[in-house]
Amino acid sequence: MQVVKNYLYNVFYQLLTVLAPLITMTYLSHVLGADGMGVQAWTNSIVSYFLLFATLGITLYGQREIAYVRDDRELRDRRFWEIQGLHTMVSLLAIAIYVVFVYMMRHVPGEFSANNHQLYLQTWVIVSGLLDISWYFMGLEDFKKTVVRNSLVKIAMVVLIFILVKSADDVDNYILLLALTQVIGNITMWFYIPGKVKLPKLSTLNFGRHLLPTLGLFLPTIATQIYLQLNKTMLPLFASGSISLSAFYENADKIVKVSLALVTAMGTVMLPRVANHYANGNTKAVNDAIYKSMDFVTAMAAPLMFGMMALGPKMSIWYMGPNFLPAGWTITILSPIVLFIAWSNVIGTQYLMPVNRTRDFTISVTVGAVVNVLLNFIFIPLWSLYGAAVATIIAEFAVTLYQVYVIRHQLELGVLFHGLWKYLVAGVVMFAVIATMAWRMPPFPTSTVVQIAVGVVVYVIMVILMRANFVLTVQGFIKGRLHK
Repeated sequence: MQVVKNYLYNVFYQLLTVLAPLITMTYLSHVLGADGMGVQAWTNSIVSYFLLFATLGITLYGQREIAYVRDDRELRDRRFWEIQGLHTMVSLLAIAIYVVFVYMMRHVPGEFSANNHQLYLQTWVIVSGLLDISWYFMGLEDFKKTVVRNSLVKIAMVVLIFILVKSADDVDNYILLLALTQVIGNITMWFYIPGKVKLPKLSTLNFGRHLLPTLGLFLPTIATQIYLQLNKTMLPLFASGSISLSAFYENADKIVKVSLALVTAMGTVMLPRVANHYANGNTKAVNDAIYKSMDFVTAMAAPLMFGMMALGPKMSIWYMGPNFLPAGWTITILSPIVLFIAWSNVIGTQYLMPVNRTRDFTISVTVGAVVNVLLNFIFIPLWSLYGAAVATIIAEFAVTLYQVYVIRHQLELGVLFHGLWKYLVAGVVMFAVIATMAWRMPPFPTSTVVQIAVGVVVYVIMVILMRANFVLTVQGFIKGRLHK
């Protein structure tokens, strides 16, 4: 039950993290327009590279290390301060380098000089990374604290956007609100530390011992960030168009991530659990957890993928306005990444990382980054916005394919993907039904709601009729609860 509770907590938080900007997206698309939203998306993609350096792979590393020693209070406290001390030093260095970079780029023609002031405002994003200690609580499998505190901050952010962002001239306000709410959210987590985590003598702390391991996780994080952010960075520079292309891609990406929150939340919950099983030498428990998690995320990802594929264009018209129709078609093209990322999250985040196979994980995401970069140079000049989306799909598929290859001897692929065809068949039938409805019905919110409801009913009926593993698991869980 602890895993279920943590999953629900994490799903709620992940959904709120993504839904908060989605709630404001339709408002901002009309107030700021594609250019205003594009400025925020593009400048945020630049600062993200420096935030990446500031975090140094500590989010995953810290979560794993705390999970390893969570039953030893003294060692756990020392581990926290060592990791956070290293994190603080690296973050301060990243902030200094970023400020110098922005200053040097002020006279470079194009987007760097045109949006230099907004790049300075994004410095607060790195500050938020410095203050982030959510990895500590996740390592303890304590997700409630993160959810409650940060949920309140996210809600406040939504309210403040409607109050402070009133016209196309308020881009700076929008950038600051997004960054400062992250800062405040991370500060609130520190209120739990006094009295809970003791500060050992400084002479007993060894910050340097964590440098090489975090660098090992820093490399896959770099690779992942490249194909998460590079598309938004490259679009205004390499495609014929304007900075609005970044807004189209950013908005499509946000909508796709709503569905991804449902499936990748399991990875955040399972990492400390699998890491603890591995530390105790329980290989069977590790494998059983992975098999069940893979079936769960596949059952969730398949309908989400086909649903977005069918509804993306029509939904974008009423949600963001007719000018954002390119974002709708981008959603349709990007939709397969939901399934690929779901699988790579299970194999990479839930298996390779907890069992300390960092090298395999690093190679997998590096392969994805290299594929993404090469295809961006080819596809963006050819197909602009849609070329970037195609490059992302192929890159995510390459990551998953490599991860499946390296775990073929440790996990039984027949068990791992058992029943996949049932979820795909159910998803295809659902797609046929709601795509027909979307083609015939006008682009209104009520139409989309009806189409989603019908899609859910069709998918559920199909998986029940085919007796998919997910249905059997749910039935077993319900029977078990009733007999208690």
